[in-house]
Amino acid sequence: MKGINRIHKRKISEEVVNEIKRLIQDGAIAPNTKLPPEKELSEMFGVGRSSIREALSMLAAADIVQTRQGEGTFVRKIDLADYIHPLVLSMVAEKKQTLHLLETRRIVELGTVELAAIRASESDFKEMKKTLLDFERQLKLGETGMQADFAFHRAIAMASKNPVLIQVMENLSQLMKQSLEYTLRQNTGKYAERRKLVLLEHQDIFSKLEKRDPQGAVAAMEIHFEKVRQKLLSLDQEKES
Repeated sequence: MKGINRIHKRKISEEVVNEIKRLIQDGAIAPNTKLPPEKELSEMFGVGRSSIREALSMLAAADIVQTRQGEGTFVRKIDLADYIHPLVLSMVAEKKQTLHLLETRRIVELGTVELAAIRASESDFKEMKKTLLDFERQLKLGETGMQADFAFHRAIAMASKNPVLIQVMENLSQLMKQSLEYTLRQNTGKYAERRKLVLLEHQDIFSKLEKRDPQGAVAAMEIHFEKVRQKLLSLDQEKES
């Protein structure tokens, strides 16, 4: 199989997992493809068969591969609904899946920010302001700002005082971090200034929240999500230019 990197690092089984994931993401191994037998995989990766067995077990537990009795081990087609296992979460780097998650977040967070504008306490506002300062600091350090971006949206959820919405946000947290890292990572090179625009959008949302303006906060959040959506849709055109 072409494009395989031999394994030389410690925690061999995890390295095998990462390499197989990379091959799947790069398209070298397509969905529904049957993987070679253990012995062949062992020779291809240059590791022991026990490491291969452990790696396949980890991938099977994450529903990335599936063993069919009498047929062998096959790569599954990964869908957004499967993104609940840590191994699978790390594969959320596709524009289509990120757009699906963005739609889900929009449905949840427009209602959340409306409640936050009504129910937020002074300590909630203090936490939101801290995330904005952290975002600004991270941008100055040349980072994506993902941690502060997520913290801002989480702070809004906490300010809603709705335990169900808070739990929904917690359940989506790993997915959100992966998708935020993916979208913010696009803001590099000649597009680096876009990270500052994201910060400005957050600041606008916060301004509406601090003024106890539910409609304004919803409108600002709507603009924020729409700009992210438009940026994702334009990625292919930008790569060609």
